[in-house]
Parts: sequence; C-alpha cells; structure tokens
Amino acid sequence: MASRWRLALLHDWAFAAGVALLLALLVAASSDAFRGGLDGLAVTLGEPQGAGRAGAAADILVLPARRTGLTVVPLRVAFPDEAGDGPPWVVWVGRGAVDAIWLEGAGWQSARSDFFAPGADDGTLPSGYMFPLRGDLGNDASIALHVVGSERGVMRVRLVRADAAMRIAQLGSAISASIYAALFVLALLTLSLYGAVRDRAFLQFFAAAVLALLASAADNGHLYALPVFGAASAWRGDGIRVLGLLFLAAVLPLLQRYAGTALAMPRLSRLADRHVWALFALAAVCLMRVEAFGGVLPGVALVAQLGAATLGLAMLVDAGRRRVPMAWSLVLLFALVAVASLVIEFVAHGRWLDPVWLRYGGQLVLAFAAAVLAVGLVSRVGQYRDQRDRDRIARAESETRMRREAARADLNAALQTALRGVPDTDLAWTAYRLLLEHLVPQVPVAFAAVLSRGHGGRDIDIVVPQASKAAVDAIVSGRLLPLKRQAANGIPLQQPVTVEGQHGVVAMEAVLPLAIRAPAWGVLLLQRTGGDSFNAAELALAGEFARATQVGIEHARAAVALQRSAELDALTGTFNRRTIDQWLGRGVAESVRSGQPISVLFIDLDRFKAINDRHGHGCGDACLRAVSKVLHSTLTEGDLLGRYGGEEFIVVLPGRGGAAARAIGEEMRLAVECLVFEWEGQRVQLTASVGVATRLSDEDLPASLVERADKAVYAAKHGGRNSVHVAPAVFS
Repeated sequence: MASRWRLALLHDWAFAAGVALLLALLVAASSDAFRGGLDGLAVTLGEPQGAGRAGAAADILVLPARRTGLTVVPLRVAFPDEAGDGPPWVVWVGRGAVDAIWLEGAGWQSARSDFFAPGADDGTLPSGYMFPLRGDLGNDASIALHVVGSERGVMRVRLVRADAAMRIAQLGSAISASIYAALFVLALLTLSLYGAVRDRAFLQFFAAAVLALLASAADNGHLYALPVFGAASAWRGDGIRVLGLLFLAAVLPLLQRYAGTALAMPRLSRLADRHVWALFALAAVCLMRVEAFGGVLPGVALVAQLGAATLGLAMLVDAGRRRVPMAWSLVLLFALVAVASLVIEFVAHGRWLDPVWLRYGGQLVLAFAAAVLAVGLVSRVGQYRDQRDRDRIARAESETRMRREAARADLNAALQTALRGVPDTDLAWTAYRLLLEHLVPQVPVAFAAVLSRGHGGRDIDIVVPQASKAAVDAIVSGRLLPLKRQAANGIPLQQPVTVEGQHGVVAMEAVLPLAIRAPAWGVLLLQRTGGDSFNAAELALAGEFARATQVGIEHARAAVALQRSAELDALTGTFNRRTIDQWLGRGVAESVRSGQPISVLFIDLDRFKAINDRHGHGCGDACLRAVSKVLHSTLTEGDLLGRYGGEEFIVVLPGRGGAAARAIGEEMRLAVECLVFEWEGQRVQLTASVGVATRLSDEDLPASLVERADKAVYAAKHGGRNSVHVAPAVFS
C-alpha cells in the first residue's frame, strides 16, 4: 500500500512539474512575441490631466478607481527622419476596462473605442486599442490620449508600425481563442460525462467552466461583442466582478466534492459553504450598484477572492495528503492563479510594469488548472467504473448464491415430493436423477453422471445429457476400479483429461464420492470441455447437492420403514387389520363403481390354543410366521394378505368371484395342511378353516362382506374344520 501511495505521489508531482514547464514555455514564448512586436518608437507621457497619473515607466498610465471622468494624457513622440518610409505608424494601447478612449491632435481626432461596447473596427477578439496616426504630423508630434472610465487599471502606450500592431493583435486573439476553446471543450466534455455516469461533480465542473469562460471573456472585453450579453455592459466593471465571484462560488463546491472535504474535514467544508454564500451576497451587492459601496467593492471583492483561493488550496492540500488523483498538480496551479491575481492587483496600482503576458497569464493558468481538474475528475470515472464493476460482481455473486440457494430448496422439495411412495429399490435412482436435473443448470458441464454399485440392491448409471451415455460407459468400463477407490477415499478430486493422439488437455473432470454405506459405493462425475477447471464454489455446490440427495434418500427410506411399521403386522410381516380395512374399503368402492367382483377369505387356524398350551407361545408365534409365508406364496399380484387378529388371517381378492375365491381358499387350506413345521424336534400338525364371501350386488359396505366371511369360517369350523365354506351357499 505504501509503495502504491509513493507511486501515485510521484505520478502527481511529475505531472505537476510537466504542467509548470509547459506554462513557463508558453508564457516565455508569448512574452517574447509581444516584446518583439512592441519594439517601436519611444513614447513619453506628459502629466495627466484628471484622475490618472504616470506609472513606473514613461509609457505607463495608471487609472485609479473613481467615478466616471475624463483623463487627458499628452503624448510626446519624436519621429525619425525616415519615419515616412514603410507601413504607417499606429498608437497601440494595452486593453483596459474604459468607457471610451481616443486620440486627438492638431485639427484631427481618431475614432472612439469602448471596452464595454466593442465595434467592428476593434476586430474579432481585440487585445488592445489601435489608433492609426496621420502621415503629416511632423517629426515632433504632440498628441493627447483621452480616457473615460471608472475602473482601476494600467495601460501601456506604444508607437509601432501597423503590421507589428496587427501581429500583436493576432497573437492576443489566438491566446484568447485558445483559452475560450479549452474551457468550452472541457465544459462539453464534463457535461457529456455527467450524462454518462450521473456524477454531480461533472455537472458542477460544467457550471464552473462556463462561468470561467464568461468571466475571462468579460475581463478581456470580448463578452460584450455578443448580442446576448451586450446588455451586461450596463453594469460595467461591476459585471466583471459579479462573474468572477460567481465563478469562485461554483469552484468551491466543486473542490469540496472532488477532494471529499465534507467527510475528511467537515469544519473546513462548513467554512467553505459559508464563504460560498458570502460570495453570492457580494455578487448581489455588485449587481445593485449601490454608489455608497462603489469605492470599497473592488477591495472587498479582492479579499473574497483571496479567501476562496485559500480555502481551495487548503482543500486541495488535504486531498493530496489523502492521495486523491491530481491533487498536488492542482495545488501548484491554484497557487499560480492566486499569485497571478496578486500580481495583477499590484500592477493595477502601478507598482510594477504591465507586461502583456500578465493579462493572459492568469487565464492561461486557470485553463490549465481546469484541464488538470478535469483529468482528476475523469479518474473518478475509473473509480466509479471500478466500484460499479465491484458492485456488479458482488451483485452477480449474490444472485448466484440466491439462485443456488433456490436450487437447493427446489432440490430438497423435489426429493420430498418425488420420493414419497417410491419403492425402496427405486429410491436411489429417482433421487440421483433429480440431483443431476437440478445441478446441471447451476454448474456448466459437458455432461454429469451418477455411477453407483450395489446401492439399494442395484447398479445405477444416470447421465445428463443422455447423448453422453456412450462416453460415460467408456469411462466406467475402463476405470471402474479407480472410481471405486476414489469413492472409498471420500475426497473430491479434479483432474485434466487427455486423449491419446490429441495435444494438450481436452477436458477437466471432477469426481465427488457419494456417502454410501459399504460395500455399495458411488461417485458424482462432472466433465467440462477445455482446460477451465471447476472452481471451489462449483465443487462445494455439487458436494452440497450430493449430500442433500443422500439425506433425501435416507429420509425416504426411513419414511418407508415407518410406513411399513404402521401398515404391517410386526409378527408376521403381513398387513395389519387397520391397513386391510383401508384397502378393503377402497376395493369395495371400486367394485361398486366398476361392477367387478371382489371376494374376501377368512382363514382361522384350527386348535391353535392347544398348540400354545402344549408347546408355548414361542412355538405359536413361529407357527403364525410359517403360515403367513405359505399363504402369501399362494397369492398373485393385486391380492392382499393380512393378520386380522390372533390366529386369524384375511385375504382380499379384487376381481375374483365366488368360484375363483373358493379355489384359492382350497389352495390355501391345502398349503397349510401340507406345511411341515417342527418345534424342538417335534412335528406340529397345522390345519385351517377358510370362509369365502363375495360381494353381493346390493352390498356396498365392506363390513357386511367381512361379516359374511367370518360366519363362513365358523360354519367351516362347525362342519369339522380343515375345510372351505362359501358364505352364499351356507346362509342363503
């Protein structure tokens, strides 16, 4: 982290040094161009008549802030003998915020120029006032410069050739146009970025860039040439101050958002907010043009500007300490802007000379600062994109987790629903099929398979999709023993798949053992085409699905066992009385609906109490178990056998009429009679009496059917036992 911080700091300082070097080269080039173009004849200013005064040099005129008045300055020019040769001479006056300026000589007067109402003769982006001189002025001409204005300023007067003056004007126009173009492009860029990322910092930058463009154009006098802004000339110098104050009021919130001052330095942020309101209030006072404040407004505005610069520098320094991108470069540039403002203020008091580059120096630095700030803000796009990517990844991971949780829940629900009522031998096959159907949509694979041996008394091979069955069969036939060893190892394994004759890895394979009790075993086999391995989340999900499936199988088996314990007689393993009653009720209802016959056999062992008394209850229980097996062996599919109580058994024969039922009863009676049963070395002879009853056409309740079969049993016993009696034959 420390190395990254040092790298970012080095990058910012390198960028700041590059910006400073570029500015120095630009200022030097502009200064040399202006200096070379202004080489001309020396002009000496006489004692000004009015409020103006002479500056530090003989060609400098200082205009203090005052009420609108006229200042007349005599110009003494000594033309050389060859002055008439070459292009005509012109008086070039540095551009200042004046209401009117013109030249007067003996019997002639130049055209008037107005800073706040530039005319067509001033050019597109004028950088000074140019007054052509008459050719008959003589070698020692006396001319008077007339200036009307109320704003403080410094004006340099030069006498140069017309072609040199045009070069100066073109250079000034080019610099102004470059500044305006840079600010305009930056404003459009940040506005488009705001539309793309909806970050309010870009909208604030757009407002600040537009205000900087308007303030610079007003300070140069170019704004008033536009028809829309011509009305702003009514405020004169106060209008320039208003735009400057509004620009600063837009910059401070922008720097707060860029530097994150509200969170890092809340006290400084609150102070900046108050200063913004103070700037708005001062701008409102300037717009009202209260004469009582006219003399102090420039000074108050300067203090407000310095306060805004101090707050901005403090926020940028704090941002640099917190490694905000481009913060240190902005510290350098904003410091240069503040210094340039102070230098311009001192120049306005006539303390220093007025080099032409100083007029544009502050604006150039401001344009560079805006560009660097835009670069810093654009880095927020990268941060925003990184954060968006992180959020998108987190959201995707969250959605994946939710989808997998839903898949787990769906699998558990499907297992609970689908395994209910499935025969024990089919439980594993059904559960594994559900496992693959729910796993494959969550883990992209070429195929997935469950391979098990001996689970539930059968071998299981399930493949999804079915088209990959041949490939899985080849794997099983060639790697059955290694797969069994991996299943016994109990550890998931992932390995590349290679094919003889093919270069490189053709697929990745994952083998996950299934928790099956030995000697049975099983594995979940996943294969993905190519060299992309299964990640930990995918393997964990597959393992969880496999475990959930095993739990589902165990629960289903437990439910089957519980159901059997509730349905079956514990001694004989046949259905108990409650279950037989339920099945008999369904069978009778179906017989009534379909018209098919249904019969009931009542089987009662003969002299069973004597067996218990002679050999004990253990022998009696063994007899009952042996008899139940013999009776069950005589039944076909769909027939039901149950123990009705004590030594009584009941058989339900759906679809069997009286003759068929009697035949089955005889078969059962004979099977019991022929049963060879020994207890403690002694043979125990067993016989049974059988009663047969078939549902009558008007019989719709099972109770009457059972009652008639019961009476048929008693009839068989009274008739000598070991016989079969049919209810209608006896009781009709």
